[in-house]
Parts: sequence; C-alpha cells; structure tokens
Amino acid sequence: MPSFLITGANRGLGLAFTKELLKDPKNYVIATARNAQGAEELHKLATQFGNDRLSLLQLDVTKEESIRAAVEQAQDLLPNGLDNFVSNAGVATDMLSPFEAVDLKAFTADVDFTLASTVRVILAFLPLIRKGSQKRIMAISSVLGSIEMAFGMPGVANTYSTAKAALNMMMRKWAAVLKMEGIAAFVIHPGWAGNTAIGAEIEPWMSKYAPNLKSIPESTAAEGCMKVLTKATIDDAGKFFNYDGGNLPW
Repeated sequence: MPSFLITGANRGLGLAFTKELLKDPKNYVIATARNAQGAEELHKLATQFGNDRLSLLQLDVTKEESIRAAVEQAQDLLPNGLDNFVSNAGVATDMLSPFEAVDLKAFTADVDFTLASTVRVILAFLPLIRKGSQKRIMAISSVLGSIEMAFGMPGVANTYSTAKAALNMMMRKWAAVLKMEGIAAFVIHPGWAGNTAIGAEIEPWMSKYAPNLKSIPESTAAEGCMKVLTKATIDDAGKFFNYDGGNLPW
C-alpha cells in the first residue's frame, strides 16, 4: 500500500490532493494540518475511509516541537517508511502590491516561511522517506516562480514569485544530492485554481492581463499533480513540472 504524507491538507489544494489520493483504494494517506482537530473536512474523510486509509496529524511547519511530534507519530504509522512526501503548506500576501508598496516585514516573512518550513519538514521526514520504497518528494511551487517567464508577468505576486523562485533553486540543488540516494525530489506548478485564496486574489489581474489563461478546478489540479507524483521516477529528480505533466522553464 503506497503511503503519502501531505502538509497543509486542511483546505485548498492540500485537501484536494487528499481526496484525489483516496480515490485509489491501495493508497494510505497521512493528512497534516496546523489545527488538525478543527479540520472538519478531513474528519469527514477520516470517518468515511477509516484509519487504515487516512490518518490525521497535527503539524505546524513553523514549530520544531510540532514537527518532531508529527514525525514520532508518523514513525508509528509507517513501519516500512514513507513513499511520497508532498510539501504543500504555504502563504501568500500582497499579491497585487507593486514593489513601491511592499511591506518588507511581510516580504521577508513570506520568503522565510516558504524556504525554512520546507527545509524543516523535509529534513525531519527524510529518515522515513529513506526507508520508503518509492522515495519521492514533491514541493508545490508556481509558474510565478519561473525566472524565465517573470518578465512577461509584471505587477503580480512580487513577494510570492520571489519566494517560489527561491524555493525552486533550493529544491533543484537539493534534488541533485538526494538523487544519489535514490530519492526523486522535484517541484510542480499546480495550475491556477481560481477558487483558492491565492487564485481569487489574482483573478482581477488574470482577467485583465492574461484573459486566455483560464482557471481550473481544484479537482483538476489535484488529479494532474497526483498523476505526476505517482508516475515520477528517479529520472525526474530536479524537474519543474506543470500539473499536466509537461516541463516548465526555470
């Protein structure tokens, strides 16, 4: 039974990923959230699918003690290791603020969260991933973090784009090392889901400047991302995927 652990699974794409994975009766999913007790949708899924298919763990990716506790619980749930790790927890602020109006405290906080939280959780769960049979790490990025494409997307998500570009570099560098251990680490753009918090905030910009780029349902994003994840091999280490399986420019 392939195992999956998803951070930030209480809403948005993380919740959609969980639902998509549970469609396959062979999958076992650990869904984590900062407030797992209050994650009503996850509890409904847990009731529906049972503990042998879905486990819920409390995990605040900004707090070392919370991460340690989650790892200890995951070790009990995963005696054979963790096959697939999805780093999904993230933040986004000031999506349409120009650089002249950027709150520098929020700017540095967002970049720090994106990088530090990803490093913390991957490092913490790496021993379990090494024990797993499939050994995959997928970090949720964005096309907005593409340096090559950035010049064509002025004025949108300056802070978010900077954070995701930094995440892309970190994951690409790390992936080269992890590949030597047989671990496939990569990043993915999940598409623009207009009904997510981030998608809704940039919708006015998208309608004005990119009217041909249509939003997709969370379910479509989740289906595509999970297909990429479950089909990934060691040869995909260090890649920047689109949710449809294509490759994106760095």
